[in-house]
Amino acid sequence: MSERSGAGDTGYRKKPVNLAGGCIVGLLLAAILRSERIFVLAYLMPGEEGWRVILVRAIFDLCALAIFLCVLRYFLKMKSRKLTVYYLVAILISATAAVLSAMSVVMALKDWFLGRVDSGFWDTRGGTFLMVNIPYFFLVLLAAVFSGVFALLTRGRVKYIEYISGEVKIIENNGFGRKLMLSGEDEITDLCRSINHLSQKLLEKEQAGQEMERRKNELITNVSHDLRSPLASVVGYVQLLKKEGVSNPEKFEEYIDVVDRRLQGLACLVNELFELTKLNGSDVEMNFLYTDMVALLWHLACENEILLQQAGIGLVKDIVDARFEMEVDVGKMVRVIQNLFDNAGKYAKEASEVLFCVSCTDEVLEIRMQNLVEHPQGLCGDRLFERFYKGDTSRGEESGSGLGLAIVKRIVSLHGGKIEAIVKGELLCIRISFSKADKKT
Repeated sequence: MSERSGAGDTGYRKKPVNLAGGCIVGLLLAAILRSERIFVLAYLMPGEEGWRVILVRAIFDLCALAIFLCVLRYFLKMKSRKLTVYYLVAILISATAAVLSAMSVVMALKDWFLGRVDSGFWDTRGGTFLMVNIPYFFLVLLAAVFSGVFALLTRGRVKYIEYISGEVKIIENNGFGRKLMLSGEDEITDLCRSINHLSQKLLEKEQAGQEMERRKNELITNVSHDLRSPLASVVGYVQLLKKEGVSNPEKFEEYIDVVDRRLQGLACLVNELFELTKLNGSDVEMNFLYTDMVALLWHLACENEILLQQAGIGLVKDIVDARFEMEVDVGKMVRVIQNLFDNAGKYAKEASEVLFCVSCTDEVLEIRMQNLVEHPQGLCGDRLFERFYKGDTSRGEESGSGLGLAIVKRIVSLHGGKIEAIVKGELLCIRISFSKADKKT
């Protein structure tokens, strides 16, 4: 159900109620002023005629008209956000309707009453009975008219309250996310708006909880998978070692190398998983220091250039000749850049080049690393920073833990930066930007 503002289907209108209330109060005050005019003319200016009497009448009539218009304008401009104002106006209108109905009955039956007086009807038993019960009749009439008009005027808000009650029960039974229709501009509407906000927030919290549960299960599954394969390999080779012993030195060395490689991979996975868990905690410690980022990035690029060359991959450095000082945790920032170079070293196409570009303005630093990927099949830039995401699973167990770029994203986020990955064919581009105006989270 869409959220709307206005009268809707409840029949509630603010302006007609204010108009009626303004007319009643204005007419009442104008009538009081006109009665004062009668007093002035009858007792202060008895028997006078001429321009002074006309002037007094004109002054009182103009004042009465001005008071009526001012009261009416005030009621029409009055912002009836308070439900009390609305019900007070409804009571005033209902009381006026009751009095007018009683006066109408009296005027209609006046001649009949006077005729009964001349005929001596009121001295009979029937007349006495009627005279005794007439006050009760008028009380019943006043109560009936008052109740009927008041119920008619407040019917819209009563229906709206019933509507809200029904919608809240639906939300209770069917779950959060349902929106209630907004009607009017009073406390009930504010309550309805708060219910909508609460329903949406609880829905988002519920969905976040479900997503967290899904990610937790996914994490357990991924950890189990990444631990099971190397552990099975280690167990298998240990069994072979126990069976064959050292009778075959070549085989023994081969088995030991495999076991050592698998155990190192397991240690790396556990360490990275532990580091990512610490980074995602609420009490992560950050040691911020003002650092020249351009100098730091140049130093890291030079260190990794040699390692990339040993792997048959060239490095093209395009680093601006400038200073860009910002608050960073140097150790964690080094981890970010190192992970990017490690990622390029593992997955860059053989005999290709890695472009490492650093540019900056007075307020923004941008880091860009791009390279051709050896196995681009199934690689998705939007998912590259997810935990345990490895793109093309055909690369096997040597493809890494799938946690390196997740750690990069978290550290960049802790520094208030932004990171994105773009995949176009075989080209992978990772872009990081830091702004001095951004706050650290």
